[in-house]
Amino acid sequence: MATQTQTKAPGGAAGNYVAEVRKEMRKVNWPKRKELIDNTVLTLLASLVLSLFIFGADKVISLVLQLVYGS
Repeated sequence: MATQTQTKAPGGAAGNYVAEVRKEMRKVNWPKRKELIDNTVLTLLASLVLSLFIFGADKVISLVLQLVYGS
């Protein structure tokens, strides 16, 4: 089980929270600019493909229902 070390920071509990957040943020492995852009483009393309698939499926289902119910 993990143990937490308590650090005393000015400002009481809120100050301690901010100090702990800063300490953890230094450990974060931030992506490089190229990696960030590549991942953003990939996410946008995947969203576009998925939305086009859902649009197409909706159109096909609508067409089938119009043929079945004749309206």
